Parts: sequence; C-alpha cells; structure tokens
Amino acid sequence: MDRSTVRHLAIVAVFAAGGCNGFKMAGSTYAGGAGRGGNGGAAGTGGTGGMGGMGGTGGAAGTTGRGGTGPLIIIDAGDGDRPTVNCGGKSKTGMKVAPDILILLDRSGSMNDCLMPDAGMNMNCGANSKWAKLIPAITQVVGETDTEVNWGLKFFPDNSASTCSVTSTAAVDVAPGNGAAITTAIMGATQTNGGVVGYNGTPTRAAETGAATYLGTLTDSSPKFILLATDGLPTCPASGAGGMMGAMGDDSASAPPAVAAANTAGFKTFVVGISTTGPADTTLSNMANAGGLARTGTPSYYPVASSDELAAAIRTLIGVAATCTFQIGPAPTDDGSTSLDKIDVFGDGKPIMRDTTHTDGYDYTDATKMQIQVYGSRCADIMSGAIVEVSVTFACIPL
Repeated sequence: MDRSTVRHLAIVAVFAAGGCNGFKMAGSTYAGGAGRGGNGGAAGTGGTGGMGGMGGTGGAAGTTGRGGTGPLIIIDAGDGDRPTVNCGGKSKTGMKVAPDILILLDRSGSMNDCLMPDAGMNMNCGANSKWAKLIPAITQVVGETDTEVNWGLKFFPDNSASTCSVTSTAAVDVAPGNGAAITTAIMGATQTNGGVVGYNGTPTRAAETGAATYLGTLTDSSPKFILLATDGLPTCPASGAGGMMGAMGDDSASAPPAVAAANTAGFKTFVVGISTTGPADTTLSNMANAGGLARTGTPSYYPVASSDELAAAIRTLIGVAATCTFQIGPAPTDDGSTSLDKIDVFGDGKPIMRDTTHTDGYDYTDATKMQIQVYGSRCADIMSGAIVEVSVTFACIPL
C-alpha cells in the first residue's frame, strides 16, 4: 500500500483591494468597509457680461461620490472577538507516523542447526543452518521498509559473558533509516561459514522483559511493537540463570507471562517460530496469544521454514503495525493566526469529521493535539489505498 501523505493547505480568501478595514458582522462572516466617495467638482466661474448685459451664472458644485461596498470575506475563524481579518492562511506539510518495531532475535546455539534436517548431522550446519537460510529475509525486508518503520534490533543472549545474558539495551537502537545498521549488526553476529556466533541459552523470558524495559525508555509518540523470532523452547529459568544447567533448564512456563506483561505495558509481541517442532509449538502459541497479535488458526504463532515465509510474516506485522496516525503540529504560525484547535480533515478532498468516540472519523491522539488518528472505515480506506491523500486545513484566525 502506498503511504498516505498529509498536506496542510492554506485557506484561500478574497480580500478587498486597498487594505483591511473590514468590520465584524456575525459568526465568522466579515463585510468589506465602505469605499470613500469621490470629491465634488468646484463651482463653475460666471461668464463675462456682454455690452450692457449681465454675466452668466456659474455651474453648480459637483456632489460627493457614494462609497462602494467591499466584497464579503468568509473566514472559518470560530472566534467572534477580533475585528481584523487579513491574517492570511498558512500551509505546512506533515508526515504519517511510523511504528517502532524492535526485532528480538534468537542467537542461541540451536540457530546453527540445519534448517531442514536430514539423516546426517544436524548441528553446526553453517551455510545450511537456520541462521544462514533465514536471516537474509530480515535484512532484506528491513532494508526495503526502513522509511516506513523505525526498526531496532536486540539479540538474546546479548553476549558471551553468560549463556543466559540479557540486558535492557538494544544492539541497534530503534530509529528511522536503520536498514544498513541492522544488516551490519547481524553480519557481525555471523560466522564466516554462514552460521551464527551463538550461545547455548534461549533466555526468552528475560529477553521479553528487557525489550519492554528498553521500549519504555523511548520518548517518541510512535506505537511500539516487539518482533520475537526464535527457534525453540525458552530456557534459562530465573532460579538457575548463569551456568550450563541454567542455560538448559526449561523456562516454558515463565515466558508467556513475560510476553503478557509487555503487552500490558503497551508493547504487543508478534511471535515467529523458526523451523520449530514438538513441545515448542504449545509454548510459542501461548506466547503469541499473550502478545496480542496471534495468528488466526493453528498454531497461534507464525511458523516459518523458509526465507520467503519469514519475509511474508514480517510484512504481515508491518501491515498490522501501520497506523492511521498523522503528525500535524505544531501550528503553521506562532502569532495566533492559526491554531491546532481549528482544523478540517479531508480524505482525497472529502471531509472526515471529528469523532471523539473513535468509531468512524478522526480525533487528536493526545492533549498536545499535534497528531490525529483516523478510525473506522476511513482508516480502512487509508490502509487499503482507497484513500491516497489525507489533508488538513488550518483555519485563518483574525488577529
């Protein structure tokens, strides 16, 4: 779908020539002032008397011209108190608000297993590993969409200090235009044979908690999501984190509540299972259901076993995360002649009315009034491309 562009259009008014002396009538209608009448002509001079005759009578003085009426000027001001009307409309351009998506990427040792196991060895598969076969899909989609999405990247485990190591920081901070940075980070975690520089643990619970903590530090107004891509059962239970037993211990019961907590904090999780089988199915479905973005059908998570399937799953999330939210502020002027309170919104030139019930119209997203969100059928039209352009007009307010 093409991204919608928000244009802020100036209100056009016809002003009387010669200045701004209009006076207030009623509501938001103003009448032009009376034009000044022309001066009367001077009295004519009497004719010279003829021989023995009387002089002629002088011509009468000209009458004063009548003032003309100025044209009406209609300004959608909504303010009945100010007499001056020539404030001038202003225009500015806004942007559709991009979502923040943090990729939470499993780099456990099992990502070096073969994507499609055969009768032979299934470990340290290098160019045939899950990592080698699927990771290019992430770098490709992120590179193609980094103007539509503010991407970030967090590995788990974070480093080799512990096989269960997880922090509340990101390998690549969420930001626009992050395609190249994320590719560089992933290549830095890739061995020369194509496999991952991986560690034994799969600390999914701690990773979700760390991801939610990190997203909570971001101050931008974009909606925020977690893309969890993992290949198996969560390990590293809290009671045994650190050593080999901690890395291998089952933590399946604790991971879904961690995902649910992130959802409650405002960060939905989209769960992708990379070539998973057996007991992992139930746990990943439980996490997907807890994350608020479950797949319709069985399983509830998004199973992928090829690069194309992973790319399709990521694009599904992008579609879900895409918003009908538009940045409109601040107002085009700072002298009071425009205001965020006095706007009209249009979809391809047709009015979209304000709807504070969020059913089928637009409303401000918060008290700053610098963003609007479109709801209902109009949002569906924006998402599908049926509405190509959303425009916002700022009324010209008399000073």
